[in-house]
Amino acid sequence: MSEIRRRRQRAEVGRNRAALVSAAIRTLSERPDATMADIASAAGVARQTAYAHFGTRDVLLAAVRDELSRRAVAVLDAADTESGTATEALGRFLDATGTLLAEQTASGRAYPDGGGDGDGDAARHLPVEQRLEALICRGRDSGEFTTDLETGWLIAATIALGHAADHQIRIGRLDAQAAADQFRTSVLRLYGAHDARA
Repeated sequence: MSEIRRRRQRAEVGRNRAALVSAAIRTLSERPDATMADIASAAGVARQTAYAHFGTRDVLLAAVRDELSRRAVAVLDAADTESGTATEALGRFLDATGTLLAEQTASGRAYPDGGGDGDGDAARHLPVEQRLEALICRGRDSGEFTTDLETGWLIAATIALGHAADHQIRIGRLDAQAAADQFRTSVLRLYGAHDARA
């Protein structure tokens, strides 16, 4: 097999895989019980192709979580948490997190048990934890964050509040904007930070 043909095959495999993950995100947001066949159809590929790439629905769901995590990190990176004051950076971080709630909540409906996969979820949270740790240290050093709570606790509580906001949307108790507002207010108070928007 020629090198050109191998490259074309690798490119096609990559396109099919990306199409299946994107189709899964769209399809599961509308129909959480969608099958591999449903997702393959939405991606424009054969059901056998979906199974060849992912093997099982659970493996595909893990790929969906990975993609949503990648998108989340990109959104958080765009919030530029290293510039401005720590409080301004925290505000941008919280606003960026709020924009992720609707999409992730929609996809999360596919995971009635909460969608976690243990070590995978821990790895997905790591980039967020690292950004929060740097931000918390900066806010403490500048005197903007007045809390005496331990840094690890603040990070864990922030992530837990994000999950709580997601849950409130999924059960229909709050819409995405209201949940994002509650999340923002709760984290700012937790950190002892003044909300510049207030």
